[in-house]
Amino acid sequence: MSHLRFAEPANRASWRRRIATLAVMVAPAAWLPATSFAAVEFVTPVGTCNRVDTPSDGKDLSVQAGQNLRFEVWGDGIDVNPSVRWTVDGGPDDDLVKARIVRPHSGVENLGRGCKIAKGSVEVEVDSPDEAGATRQRSLWFRMPLGDESRLQMRVVPFRTPVWTFADERPAQGAAFFRRALTQTPADCLTKSGGTVVRDLNDSRMTITLPPGANSDTSNCTLEFRTSVSPADSPEIDIQQEFGYTVTSPAHMRLVSGDNKARGALATRVVRFTGDVANIRNTRATRTSTLTIATPNPNKSDTLTLVINPPATANGFTQGCVCRNAQTGDTINVNDAFQCEIRLSQQPPAGGQLISMAAQDRLCVAAGASPPVTYSSASGLGSFTAPSTSTFHQIPMRALGGTTSAGTPCASRTSPVAHTLKFWVGQRAAESGPAYTQCQIRIRQP
Repeated sequence: MSHLRFAEPANRASWRRRIATLAVMVAPAAWLPATSFAAVEFVTPVGTCNRVDTPSDGKDLSVQAGQNLRFEVWGDGIDVNPSVRWTVDGGPDDDLVKARIVRPHSGVENLGRGCKIAKGSVEVEVDSPDEAGATRQRSLWFRMPLGDESRLQMRVVPFRTPVWTFADERPAQGAAFFRRALTQTPADCLTKSGGTVVRDLNDSRMTITLPPGANSDTSNCTLEFRTSVSPADSPEIDIQQEFGYTVTSPAHMRLVSGDNKARGALATRVVRFTGDVANIRNTRATRTSTLTIATPNPNKSDTLTLVINPPATANGFTQGCVCRNAQTGDTINVNDAFQCEIRLSQQPPAGGQLISMAAQDRLCVAAGASPPVTYSSASGLGSFTAPSTSTFHQIPMRALGGTTSAGTPCASRTSPVAHTLKFWVGQRAAESGPAYTQCQIRIRQP
């Protein structure tokens, strides 16, 4: 075995100085820990071991724009660094991005958290303007134990423009649950008897046309509007955080609390509103409202349009007619009287409201006694003037026996014969819409 030997100089003091100098030079090499080549090794969200970036993966760490965005940088000996230095990789606007170390974690501490390995880490917090309109580049430099630095390249991704639509909520696989973009409880309580809901312009507009009588309708009704917001595009992003969309809406739509929270920068969210039913029903002229949803960058926003039209006609039926005899119901004995009940959406004017009528077979019914009804058995057509006293009216009629114009019996002893009566608000017109209704009786031969 060979040994390293040093010749003693004549001057013993000089020899001692040389030995001391050599000891100083050798000592760091003898005691230097494994961190001499330490560097940034990988990046994770804070407190997890989901590695989202490594310096050798050929891409920059990408983070969402915004304030106080945190991630964790890992590497042997990195926990000795009290601060982070940054340099600009792009234009002057990149200098608006700031970074700082908010908490170090030693290798011993990390055995019980995060990746559960004996490796140091630091939590880094980044601030960048919410209103950034373009990607910004930064290099973060972490000082290592011997004073050298390790570089982490980072880019800040701006908020993406949202795409907002009125959207149905479809059930998950195997489920039967389905919700429309406008849910009415009870069903059709706002648009019953002639109202409509139409979506168009790629579901960015909803048009509600109220039915006749909506202005005076006080029945129970609950409305829920459903909208869906998605990003216009989906760039790669490693670190993101929850944010709240800023939502503005008209007075007759109220945001359901909490539904405007995005679980991550690129999350698709269902945003719900409740409708003010009384306010909507009181619409007297067309109302057009704009709803807006925006990310923390107010320049990244999208809109929806809600149009509410008043009732399409001046008057109409709020429900189907019902023809009945007080004792026998909708089965009427020959020669017995019966009443056809109608309900109008509005109280008739002072001169009354014309109600036109027609019978399925002109020979099987006749006009009742009071109030007066005009009816022709030759044509099967008739009319009734609804007085201005109410929206509820009874039209008197009478069932007949004999034969129909086709020669078949109007009534039967064993199987009562069905007959349809039709009514219109105003003159006879199309057999559809809120100004039309029909109902049925059966005539029995006693």
